Amino acid sequence: MADAIIPTLAQTRVVKMARIRRERLLPTRGAVMVTAGSRVGALDIVAKVGTAGNLRPVPLARYLRTRETALEKYLLKQPGEDFAEREILASKPESFGMLRRIYRAPKAGRIAAMRGAWLALDLLDAPLELRALYRGAVINVMARQGVVIEATGALVQGAWGAGGEGYGVLRKIVETPDASLTEEHIDVTVRGTVLLAGSSVNEAALRRAAQEHAAGLIVGGLSPQLRHLVAELALPTLVTEGFGERPMSAPIFDLLTAHIGEETVVNAPTDSFSTMRPEAFIPILATGGSSEAAPLPTLVAQVNANVRVVGGARLGAIGKIAEIPTLPRTLESGVTVWGAELITTAGEREFVPWENLELIG
Repeated sequence: MADAIIPTLAQTRVVKMARIRRERLLPTRGAVMVTAGSRVGALDIVAKVGTAGNLRPVPLARYLRTRETALEKYLLKQPGEDFAEREILASKPESFGMLRRIYRAPKAGRIAAMRGAWLALDLLDAPLELRALYRGAVINVMARQGVVIEATGALVQGAWGAGGEGYGVLRKIVETPDASLTEEHIDVTVRGTVLLAGSSVNEAALRRAAQEHAAGLIVGGLSPQLRHLVAELALPTLVTEGFGERPMSAPIFDLLTAHIGEETVVNAPTDSFSTMRPEAFIPILATGGSSEAAPLPTLVAQVNANVRVVGGARLGAIGKIAEIPTLPRTLESGVTVWGAELITTAGEREFVPWENLELIG
């Protein structure tokens, strides 16, 4: 008898309690503020980059429309002098003194040098402080780069995310996983909270949530047209199912509902090149070490494995693998495919191609 063909399936982790490890890294080399073994809270600073210089050459003679030899007499600041943001650094009279052509500093900083037609500005960047985000224990320190934090808690991975990092108390905004979030649901009380929505969110609600300084949003589906708005608003948003109006999966909605009122992290990098899966994390213990929580096991496509349908007519259905046929099946369309027999949570049995399945749990 031929063996069944079982491909490697995508996985979405929805775990009540697990031990995870997450890297927290600076974008450039800086200073690590904690040591291995330290316990950290979500808002604790673990590393930072101090105020750094940003050297910028400016073609000042061209801006002022003057000769290189005449440039020095129009300078209001000399090399070595500090200046404030938007301060006038050079001014040249025009139209017999009735008008002036000026150059303003783009940021605060210092005039580094004057060379010919060019002015060199040493601009100051704001210091960057990297927070732990995950409440747990520092298990590794990477000199001048960052740390690895081990934490124990509930984990929910999403299909898409953007807006960055958010931290706050989880608040349930809608009562059912198929309800839509609208601007009427949002008021000043959402400030600093992570909002649990249902199947979708409209543009007005997104703008209102950002205006009221919500810490984050977890929603089942999102209109594709709103992807860029989420990044623009810098509202950390985790989409659990995908694009369009998609009711949140019952396992995800139920798990999050069980933690309403607890501190929650939304980690949804806007960077499309990030290899990290967007996620929500709810810490259970103050330290990463726990005999009750094990590292995340690898999910395997086998009989009794929990799966979610991610394509086809049964999109969004949750079930268990009841049987893995040893021969491919021919669908109504005439296409022959490999797949699995599922029993859904509604008690229905159906064959689904592997291409339309992912492991969940």
